[in-house]
Amino acid sequence: MLWYYLFPEIEDVKELPFYLITIGLHDMQPKLERPEGYPYDQFMFSTSGSGKLVTGGKTYDLPEGSAFFIPAGVPHAYYPDGDIWDIRWMTPSGSALPQLLEQLGLTEIKIFELRDEAELDRILNKMRTDLILHPKHGPILAAGSVYNYIIEFMYQCELCKNGEAKENSHEAQMLLLKEYIGKHFMYPVTMEDLCNVVKVTKQHMCRIFKETVSMRPMEYVNYVRIDMAKGLLFSTDYPIKEVGEKCGFNNTNYFIKTFRKFEKMTPLEYRQSLL
Repeated sequence: MLWYYLFPEIEDVKELPFYLITIGLHDMQPKLERPEGYPYDQFMFSTSGSGKLVTGGKTYDLPEGSAFFIPAGVPHAYYPDGDIWDIRWMTPSGSALPQLLEQLGLTEIKIFELRDEAELDRILNKMRTDLILHPKHGPILAAGSVYNYIIEFMYQCELCKNGEAKENSHEAQMLLLKEYIGKHFMYPVTMEDLCNVVKVTKQHMCRIFKETVSMRPMEYVNYVRIDMAKGLLFSTDYPIKEVGEKCGFNNTNYFIKTFRKFEKMTPLEYRQSLL
């Protein structure tokens, strides 16, 4: 059985716009009943097995690969259909959270099919790593990922709602590209590689990235690399040169220049800022 529950200390982050209450994973999720609801909003998704969600006198099917949102204070219960039901969750809070949820239309129960859980899993794992490896600064680091998690959650929801018959839509193509970049960022990635993933021209590739992430293709590749580099700068003592190499930068000067472009400081300054 695989499971974890993390409840970070919130005293130093509770004045932030967004911060983390809890994250967790349980691959054999038992039945859970909350007749009074839960005091915080819950973002949840499954990767294997299936279950049921009971709320408001209705029972909803939760098939494998589904995601669901439960607002704070809504009475509910959920339980597995069989022995295996892998559930992963993120519970946020923060002064800006109510307004964001309202703008995104997250004011009631929402259930949808995930097209690709890789990005949600990546952000969840980053929060877990930050909390485990950095007892002092972990809650602050994890807080920085809460907004990204919520936006990715809604991106998946909108893709399910609007792109069901558009397998070649920009959103669907971007999911494939994100997955490819997430698995290959440590290696050389070219425009030709990206074009081959979704079988489009370079011009069309640029339109996909501009429409979905407001970046140029290779700019986004470097964005992912720098995000990964930040994690290594926090969690390891690797020299700057080695951090860059592990994240796909074979030239240290280019790594430092790119890092400064995204973070407004050098990798060394970034590492020192959290000591």
